[in-house]
Parts: sequence; structure tokens; C-alpha cells
Amino acid sequence: MARQASGGGGRSVLSAICGLLAIVLLPVSLVGFWASVLLTRTDVFVQELQPVVSKPQVQEALADGIVKGVLSAVRLQPAIEKALEAPIRAEATKLVASPQVATAWTSAIRSVHTQFIAVMQGRGSTELDDQGRVAMRVTIPIPALTSVLQQAGVPDAGSIAPVVAIPLVKATDLQKAQTAYRIADAWGPWGPLVVAALALLSIALARRWRAAATLVALGWIVTALALALVLMVSREPLMRRVDPAVARTIADAAYGLAARNLYYEVAIAVGVGLLMLVVSAVSLAFGRRRRS
Repeated sequence: MARQASGGGGRSVLSAICGLLAIVLLPVSLVGFWASVLLTRTDVFVQELQPVVSKPQVQEALADGIVKGVLSAVRLQPAIEKALEAPIRAEATKLVASPQVATAWTSAIRSVHTQFIAVMQGRGSTELDDQGRVAMRVTIPIPALTSVLQQAGVPDAGSIAPVVAIPLVKATDLQKAQTAYRIADAWGPWGPLVVAALALLSIALARRWRAAATLVALGWIVTALALALVLMVSREPLMRRVDPAVARTIADAAYGLAARNLYYEVAIAVGVGLLMLVVSAVSLAFGRRRRS
């Protein structure tokens, strides 16, 4: 009898440990799965960030970059460059709202995401600007400026295509992200399976499987909703740390994409928890009815 009691107590302790791990590791597994699978979907990332080119901060940055790129390419006398700056800026402001720039933006977004994944996986490197930041480079054709430049005596004006660099993140932040990505990539695909196995083991070892299932289900619901709350409240403080404003706009759109995908996973976790509660409640009701 003593051995049976000791064995039953050991199983209960092991059940509790497995159940606690299943609850605590759920948010980690959701984030890891997102990082290892959803983060690598370039087409989804491009589709999400395509509309960002219409934001005022982005268009202003692109217009500034066009003006600087053109003036540095033509290399005219300072007085002539100063006189050209106003008409160039006026045309650049119109140009950044054109389909040509939208196409160039889409290509740059796809390129930077492909490069980002390569860097995260240790298959490539990225160029830095003079302040040690990773930048997105947008090559913009400027046919609307050709006549203005030709009138100013600029040779081969039609071949000028300024490359606008938009800083995104510091290199040090990218290195931290690379470490986190490698961990998530190793753990992510298996995380949900490990959590599910721990939950099943906890229920199988428990003396009262309904109680164990109910506790795991409630734990999953609470931790999943807590993850959703963290995503909501963290957005604004994180965005305040991003500089300049154009990078903040891009980062905010990327955060929105990440959060939305994680919300889907949270919804699935909450749904599974609710289903477990329903199964436990129905099983308990049938059990009582049979005993009566």
C-alpha cells in the first residue's frame, strides 16, 4: 500500500510538472513557431509593406533622397545646383506618388526581406551606412526630371537613377535578432508539438484527468491572452525607440504583420483550451448521469 501511495504521489508530481511546463512554454512555442515559419514568408511581408510607400513620412524621405541623389550625380556649380533644387524637389514630390516608385519600393522591400532572412540564417551579410545602420536601398527612375536636367546642361540626364537609402535598424540590434532567430528556428517547428505532448502526458499521469485537463486548458487560455496583451501594449513603446520617422513607419507596418500572425496563433490556442474545457465538462456530465 505504501509503495502504491508513493507511486501515485510520484505520478501526481510528474503530472503537475508536465502541466506547468505545457502552460509556461505555450507563449514561447507560439512566438518560436511564428519566427521559424511565418517570418520567412517573403510574399506575405511584401504584400503587407507595399502600401507603406503612400505614407507621408516615407514619401518625404524618398523625395529628399531623390533630390540629394540627383544633385550628387550631376555635379554642377553650387549656384546652378541651388537653382535646380526647387524644381527637382517639386518633380520629386510628384514622382514619389507614381506607379514607377511603387514598383521600385516593392522590389526594394522584397530584396531587403530576402537579405534579412539570409542574414538571420547566417547565409549572407548586409551593408551598413556611415552610422552603422542597416539600410533599405530604393533605386528610383526619374524620367520626369530628364527635361529639367537637360535644360541645365546635364549630360546623359536620362540615365540618372538615384538610389535612396532608408535606414532601418542598427547593426547591433540585427545581431541580437540573429541570435534570437537561431534559437527560434531550432525550437520553433517543434515547440507546439512539445507543448502538446507535455499536456497529454500531464493528463495521462493525473489521478483525475478532467481536473488536469481543465487546469491545462485554463493555463493555456490565460497565457495566450497574456501574450496578446503584451503584443498590444508593447507596440507604442517599441516604436518610440525607432528612429528616424520613416524607419518608424516601416517598423510599425512590420510589427502589425507580426502581431496579426501571432494573434491568429493566440486564437487557435484559446480555441483549443476552450474545446478542452467543453470536453471535460461534457465528460463530467455524462459520468454523473451514468452514476445516477
